[in-house]
Amino acid sequence: MVVEAPEPRTMSAIMFTDMEAPAGQRWRDDSLQQALHEEHGVLVRGLLARHGGREVKRMEEGGFLLEFESGPLAVAFALEWRAAVDARNRAVPTERRVSVRAGAHLGMVVHRDGDVFGEGVNLAARIESLARPGTVYVSETVAAQLEGRLKAPPVKLGRNELKNIRLPVAVFRIDTPGEGRGERALLSRVRSLLGRKRARADG
Repeated sequence: MVVEAPEPRTMSAIMFTDMEAPAGQRWRDDSLQQALHEEHGVLVRGLLARHGGREVKRMEEGGFLLEFESGPLAVAFALEWRAAVDARNRAVPTERRVSVRAGAHLGMVVHRDGDVFGEGVNLAARIESLARPGTVYVSETVAAQLEGRLKAPPVKLGRNELKNIRLPVAVFRIDTPGEGRGERALLSRVRSLLGRKRARADG
């Protein structure tokens, strides 16, 4: 009897993102929703490279499964991504605005055929599902790596904020006071990324 060796596991920061119409609104039509999904993809991929992240796969509803070497890298990406989306929203008509959220966990995962599996992935997905629109939620393992790195420490969420759902890890919200600073540069970066997409489409 041949006993297969267990698949090697590595420590990774796994992040799930989601994009949807803002609360209380609906997509005007399928073509608009598809166009905004494409814009969101360009933005995520353009910013991801700046933070050493890896796109594992695109999710059905327009979000992403991403992988980073550490919690701080994942959170740095998420904060720039969220701020860039906010800046973009303020510069476009209401019907083209989107709402985003993210959840991240640092844990053990298994790599197989370009995908990732394991409890670390499952917990990240669960945390993202709890996140409110416009927020970034992380597990305690990620929050511990952020100590002293943010202007405001991660906020531990209570039972009411998590709708009485218990997880095997504590969940924190990442707040960033004063993140409106530098909005002009962020918006310029967004326009540059989306402009490259349009240029490729026209070519």
